[in-house]
Amino acid sequence: MTEIIDINLQEILNHWDLELYRFEKICDVYKIYTQKGIKNLKVSPAVAARLQFVHQAVQHLTKKGFTQMYPLIPTVQGDTYIFDQHYAYSLFDWIEGRQSNYKNKKELIQSFRILADFHQKSYDFTAPLHSNMRNHLGKCLKHFEERHQDLLRFKEMARNDAHDPFAVTYLANINYFLPMAEKAIAKMKKSAYPRLVERAKITKPFCHGDPAARNFIITPNEEVFIIDFDSCRLDLPIMDLIKFTRRVMKKYRWRYSVAKLLIDNYQDIQPLTSSELEVMKAVFFFPQKFWRLAIRYFDQHTQYGPERLLRKFQKYVNNKDYLVLFQEQFENYQSFSGE
Repeated sequence: MTEIIDINLQEILNHWDLELYRFEKICDVYKIYTQKGIKNLKVSPAVAARLQFVHQAVQHLTKKGFTQMYPLIPTVQGDTYIFDQHYAYSLFDWIEGRQSNYKNKKELIQSFRILADFHQKSYDFTAPLHSNMRNHLGKCLKHFEERHQDLLRFKEMARNDAHDPFAVTYLANINYFLPMAEKAIAKMKKSAYPRLVERAKITKPFCHGDPAARNFIITPNEEVFIIDFDSCRLDLPIMDLIKFTRRVMKKYRWRYSVAKLLIDNYQDIQPLTSSELEVMKAVFFFPQKFWRLAIRYFDQHTQYGPERLLRKFQKYVNNKDYLVLFQEQFENYQSFSGE
């Protein structure tokens, strides 16, 4: 989250010919009341190469007719952002509403359908030259192999700290999760992943990068908007779908019927090929959260205290049988496209 510093808001808004009536700070944005309505002044680290990519992606969606977001509002000079010495500022209309609720299946269905439409409209995107595009395309297998080595390294670290509660829990579960990682790698190597990557280099889609309930806003009239494109990247759209499904599934103890309902609705908009599903099935075998919590603990990549990390880790491993059942059931999930 960006730490917002004190700025002269009226001076910033002059670039959009707006008069400031009042404002509220909400996380890393300002809710701005102006003579032209309520606006969202987005504050970002002042990295031009990154903003160029993100803003070009947003404008691409607008041109393709994606309507479930508010487009960028250009400055009087036609720019999509302005700089000061600390940050960059961009402007959108304000979306009044609340974040999607993981417990509300109707809202989840709407969110998955919006994500599918987002992906459908993302194709044929050309990133600006020299922009920071966060290109993850083709890196999934390499990441799995690196994380598999991490799991082995953490096993040795845990053995050297056998009285630590997190280490004890890790050692009690690593032989359950390590074969999952190995199976994910083996399945990925046999999958059509390289062919999908080569195809994506031609069809040029991109990902949102951070599909989560907090980034789907439900308006008072129950319309759904997607927000916060700062994590946009080049990758297979199914990586967004996998990430969003994982985040939902941990709230439902990996209940296959919920995943099927949501992915079915995604496929109503953007059908998946059998090759894409083959890759998804491989990725779901990798124990991503087991690795993520372990690296946060053993390599101290977190702001969380050890007690909180231990609680999250124990909760995850206590649901491991549900995860395995999901993996087995998802193996039979089918493509809508027939490809």
